[in-house]
Amino acid sequence: MSNTEDKQKTGARESAGLKDDCGTQSPQGTPRSCNKLGASLSITAPANSITNKKLHPLRCAIDSLYISYKGNIKPNIEELLIELKEMAQNEDSKISSDAYLKILDHKFQVSPKGSRQFSFVLKDNWFNIQVSKTKNSNNSKLPLAYVQISSELLTFTSLEEILEHLNQIIAVLGEVKNTPTISRLDLCFDFVPAFDIEAIHFKQWKTRATKTNPFYEHKKLTGWQIGSGHIMARLYNKSTEIRKSKKDYLKPLWKEKGWNGESDVWRMEFQMRREFLKLVRLSYPHEITELSPKIWKYLCTHWLELVTPTNDTTECRWPVTDAWTEISAACTTIDCESIKKVKKERLPNDQYLFVNGLAAISSFMAKEGITDLGEALGEYLHNAERYHLNNKDEPMAEYLAKKAKEKTLRYNTELKE
Repeated sequence: MSNTEDKQKTGARESAGLKDDCGTQSPQGTPRSCNKLGASLSITAPANSITNKKLHPLRCAIDSLYISYKGNIKPNIEELLIELKEMAQNEDSKISSDAYLKILDHKFQVSPKGSRQFSFVLKDNWFNIQVSKTKNSNNSKLPLAYVQISSELLTFTSLEEILEHLNQIIAVLGEVKNTPTISRLDLCFDFVPAFDIEAIHFKQWKTRATKTNPFYEHKKLTGWQIGSGHIMARLYNKSTEIRKSKKDYLKPLWKEKGWNGESDVWRMEFQMRREFLKLVRLSYPHEITELSPKIWKYLCTHWLELVTPTNDTTECRWPVTDAWTEISAACTTIDCESIKKVKKERLPNDQYLFVNGLAAISSFMAKEGITDLGEALGEYLHNAERYHLNNKDEPMAEYLAKKAKEKTLRYNTELKE
């Protein structure tokens, strides 16, 4: 890199509030400490090794990671994806259920529609891959692939292993040029608050952002969103969100860090897009571990702070809350906490199968006044068979086989022969 280029990038970093030297002054006039860029960000310091008064720390992590690959799609792959996309659009489920592409040990569902300017979308529980067609004047700037890595995979698998596997998949799809770059990165911190987090007032947010929006459910605060565009912060009730999404894989990790299984867990999250990441020289996935500590510190001390109102009419002199001090110092790594095999299939959860799925049986039992389960199942199947023959013009077994085949595409699974 030339001296001129280095000065330009250094200037951009300083304009964003990120400097390589320590001892910068806070708005309150007190010195701020900072980590050297080479410090490794430890994602989860053990809860019992930190004395916290305002919150109980549970974990820090990469919550979302989106990567772009420059290059060109292979002609044979493009022809195959065009065919599979047309199959996915077919109204005949026997045809549309075969709209999948196998790469390595993945069975990717091919979407019937593209996304934004990308012509093809491939999905399973690990990756959502958007692929561009052959370059022309209209899409010459589009990358070969734009990939979202699932949060569950990032939780239980090392970033190095994920990237190595993903690079092999993209190499099957096209000819890759240059190193893949980060398009979006979300860093998060989960904790149990020991302060009245629902009493936060919008004036307590001191930020460079222009938008600050609270969210409520049944008149109860469930979260805040600060900013938009290149940088966005979210503080929200993660327990409430999980109750809706049914994604419970975080609960065992929280319990390992002392969560009692009942208290609401909140999440502090920062979403950063390419434009901001370029300013802080974070362009490539392999740089995340090195640079994340500095970025987290900047976001929590220069871009956003939670302060305590005082009688001082100059709001910029209001002191930072103790809770925010703990949040800003919380995250020091982004390595996965524990290794667990993450299924590539997007499978329905047990609640859906064994609770929701029994709704029809229980309704039938109530309708017919049957209390014995064995009798109810037999009568239910007998009546269902008769209904399908009279109203669907096909046996129930054929109907179920067809629906099961359709769902293998959605779940990325195979039917046994």
